[in-house]
Amino acid sequence: MPTVTFVDHDKSYEVETGKSFLELCQENDAPHAFGCTVGSCGTCRLVILEGADSVDAPTEDELETVEMCTDVEGARLGCQLVVKGDLVLRAVD
Repeated sequence: MPTVTFVDHDKSYEVETGKSFLELCQENDAPHAFGCTVGSCGTCRLVILEGADSVDAPTEDELETVEMCTDVEGARLGCQLVVKGDLVLRAVD
């Protein structure tokens, strides 16, 4: 099973391959904030430090939302991620 590690909080969680990052966080009370949960608000932005190849590439809609919310290069929306392998990430302020 893949492991998702939150470097900001020094916490890791095992997750079934193919589970959404949002579900992982909700089911484990993981330390990541969400707003709308559909990729519109940008509350759940994060940076994948390791394992970026373990999630699908961002859609055009995700990229547009990220662009409106932050100038951090490589930022992603947690609500749009499906975990396919190990991830190490941190939240974007």
